[in-house]
Amino acid sequence: MTRPPFPIVSIGIATGLSVLGDAVLYSVLPSHYVHIGLTPLQVGILLSVNRWIRLASNHIAERCYRNSPVTFWLVSAFLAGSLVTAIYGTFKIFAVLFVARTLWGTCFSFIRQAGIMTVVSVSSDTHLGKNMGFLTGINLSGWFVGMLVGGFIHDLFGFPFTLIAFSLLSLFAAPLGFLSQRGLNLIRRTPSDITFVRTDLGIMLCGFATGMVGFGLLVSTLGLILRERVGMSMNLFGHTIGVATLTGMVLAVRWVLGSVASPLLGAVADRMGRERSMPVLFVLGAMAMTFSSLSFHPLWMIGGVLVLFFCGTLLGITISAKAGQQGAKAVASYATAFDLGSALGPLIGWTIVQVGLPTNLIFITGAIFYALAAFASKP
Repeated sequence: MTRPPFPIVSIGIATGLSVLGDAVLYSVLPSHYVHIGLTPLQVGILLSVNRWIRLASNHIAERCYRNSPVTFWLVSAFLAGSLVTAIYGTFKIFAVLFVARTLWGTCFSFIRQAGIMTVVSVSSDTHLGKNMGFLTGINLSGWFVGMLVGGFIHDLFGFPFTLIAFSLLSLFAAPLGFLSQRGLNLIRRTPSDITFVRTDLGIMLCGFATGMVGFGLLVSTLGLILRERVGMSMNLFGHTIGVATLTGMVLAVRWVLGSVASPLLGAVADRMGRERSMPVLFVLGAMAMTFSSLSFHPLWMIGGVLVLFFCGTLLGITISAKAGQQGAKAVASYATAFDLGSALGPLIGWTIVQVGLPTNLIFITGAIFYALAAFASKP
């Protein structure tokens, strides 16, 4: 497989560095929030507010890029992101952390918008999926390192040291972001910018479904579902594995698919035809979730979940590529729909649990949304 263009590598690494601090929070806060002086409700707010703010900031980013130099806003977002990471490690006041998380959500809107449009600007149509996969893989590698290495460093040196160290490391994102934009024109005024309402609703529905199901609904409830199916532990290949470890192993496959296999999956989508593959992947994902809801043996259920993760990873690449081809407005709308879905997914899943409905309904709900997206994604 050929090496991706330099701008994609640069902005991918820059984004991976910038998300280190965010990844550490997801790794550390759920288990160490008491030492930081937070309540469980405050943790939930902090880990979700960065997504809710993006419902507005995605479109702010698109307008800023349209009316001002891209490089200025992108470098500013990387620098502000580094400052936010330092604030995480310096302050233990909820109000300050809340503002910092809001600022980070805004920064990520600018970073993601520029990343997708960078790939579109330097890619031919025949390699767009593969290059979008490279960007996705490099980005998610930063998340993986942040969660794994960040948790390890935290246990050795504590919360402030870890966040300050990652803040300093993320400063390198700014020059990489600057280099990634040299000679590029990210905002390409295409006819789709004029016919947005007519052409973009399908992308928004697809983005909402992928965010709601794979990144919100299922990931947030997987541990509970596994505990219900296997109890506190299960025997796997002659070894007893706790349910928390099992959950981590299943979720790790999702990260591996995203960080390592994305370029290959993107190349596969290019060969299959990105437009034709989207409804097939949604249908396959819906079938996998339906199968998981009916499977009585946990390993079969886990197999269905892994198929869903495969479909979700490939759908993220193909939908991002399609949105990028339709223009900057389509990218902002797709990102907003995805963020809305990923924010609502946990609420839907845990509401099902709260009212005492069977957890199988979580899979059925996801299958319904994927089936609707299959119709919306037809060429």
